[in-house]
Amino acid sequence: MEETLQSSTTETTPQTPSTTPEANAQVYVPSSTEKKRAIMMYLLIGIIIVSFNNQTKSEFEQFHFKQALGWWAIFLLLVVVTSIFMLIPIIKYIPLLVVIIMVWLLGRFIKNARDGKYSIVKDSKLAVFVGLGEWILTLFEVNTTEKTDQKTPEIKN
Repeated sequence: MEETLQSSTTETTPQTPSTTPEANAQVYVPSSTEKKRAIMMYLLIGIIIVSFNNQTKSEFEQFHFKQALGWWAIFLLLVVVTSIFMLIPIIKYIPLLVVIIMVWLLGRFIKNARDGKYSIVKDSKLAVFVGLGEWILTLFEVNTTEKTDQKTPEIKN
């Protein structure tokens, strides 16, 4: 019995961490100022200020601007539509549920902006907000230039 225990412990080899191409790729880390501006975009006044500002936006800020614009468009549309439901006694609590879900999504988006995340899977249901925001930007021809003089820092393990 001791031989089997010793043989099983001596045969184990330490595994080295695998290196994947994704881990070695360079990822842009936004500055604290960019994070603050992205969080500000989720406030309605932030969208107004950023859209009239001629300062160029980074890819991070541009993503959150589109997402915030899409969120506000859907939120305002849902407020108008669900206000009709408040008059019907049986389903008058559905608008409250919709507002709670939208506020939860807003909190999630703000947390992602604070953490510096700015990518979303195209197949995700949350990509609707970015797509709608991008459509609104093309509709009103808002300046969408990005900063090009930024260096992407390397990830250190």
